Amino acid sequence: MIKKMNFRLIIIILFVSPLLAQSADDYRALYENKKYGESYDIVISRLNEIYSKMVEEKRVPVGYISLTNIAEDVDLVSLFRNRKEKGFFLGDNSELSELHLFAARCSVQLNRKRDGLNHYIQSLRFKKTELQRDDVIFYEISQLFKTYDEPLYFKGYIDALEQAYTLNRTEYKYSHELGNALYTTKEIKKAIFHLRRYVDNSQGSIEPEIYLKLASLYEGIEKYLETEKYYNEYLRLKPDDAEILFALGYIAYLKTGNYIMAESFLNRALTILPNDDIYRRSKSYEYLGDMLFNNLKYKKAIEHYLQCINYQTSILNSIDSNKTKRLKKNAEINKLKETLIYNKEFEKYEEYEILVDERNKIDKDIENLQLEFTKLQPGKVRWFIAVSYEKIEQYEEAINYYREAISYNYNPNSARDMIIKLRLKIKRGY
Repeated sequence: MIKKMNFRLIIIILFVSPLLAQSADDYRALYENKKYGESYDIVISRLNEIYSKMVEEKRVPVGYISLTNIAEDVDLVSLFRNRKEKGFFLGDNSELSELHLFAARCSVQLNRKRDGLNHYIQSLRFKKTELQRDDVIFYEISQLFKTYDEPLYFKGYIDALEQAYTLNRTEYKYSHELGNALYTTKEIKKAIFHLRRYVDNSQGSIEPEIYLKLASLYEGIEKYLETEKYYNEYLRLKPDDAEILFALGYIAYLKTGNYIMAESFLNRALTILPNDDIYRRSKSYEYLGDMLFNNLKYKKAIEHYLQCINYQTSILNSIDSNKTKRLKKNAEINKLKETLIYNKEFEKYEEYEILVDERNKIDKDIENLQLEFTKLQPGKVRWFIAVSYEKIEQYEEAINYYREAISYNYNPNSARDMIIKLRLKIKRGY
């Protein structure tokens, strides 16, 4: 809950200094010359001069926040987000607005972030918002909010950036940044809107990652034709990204039914996917096999499905190898445990812990391999091999693979029925 703002005015009493001899406009030149400390001092001097007169004339603006010490009970983020509420706007005063703006800019450069936020907010309180001009101020505020990690400041960042976009829709960098910022949030449609707006209107070259983000966002809302479109745009710039070649092949086959595109990209992916990327390589052969099966090309489908089994076999071999390692490691652990228990050689306890950690790692590797094997759908692949053999009337081969499908609990009842029917066919000779 926002704490009640403690409104107070701190008047800085200035002694005679060289600052008084300088022109009030010098702060701009000093800022441009990166003399931020000197510029800031002149701005503060002028602000205090103005506010001192306002005190004398009893025209102190209600809600003025201290220039020298931002009160801890002031929630600047909430003040900014609620700026449209009554009481935020204090009056149209271009000098005060600009002085606070330069105080904010200097504060940012001097790494006084909360001072910077304070002055940016005060700057907005003394001016009416202008189209295609004040977007710069809101953009600067957004970049200051962006430097904080807290979620509340992220909301301030988005809010300021959206205000900048609203004030100047011809500046497409705002949509670029908004789309990227919203990409990781639940605001999927808003992220798509801004990224597309940037892509469709930017005069410069588009980073490949923008197309990739658009493809991912559209896939998230199940608009697969748009997903295809932006994966294609990405691959136009990054033609050798094997993972995206596979992803587009997957989308084209399973989501849009574009077999020609799917075959092209999956075959291309197979030529450049690393040999140890077993999942994508096996799945590429599986999807190609499925398409061949659906097109009644059963012999070619079998060839592709058998490639899947080769990859599955390699995983099973890795599982067996790790199980052998585990047995050896367990024997070492048990032997060392006996030494610890019966010989009281406690100095070997650290060695024991290392061996246990190594065994746990092997267990984790086995678990991951088994999960990867399951993802390759061994039962489904064998079922389709069996059906393919049945279609080309190689019944014994079909029976063997139906049995393997049963061993993986894939359509076991149907597989048993098919085995009985095929046995009868073989017995009858037709």
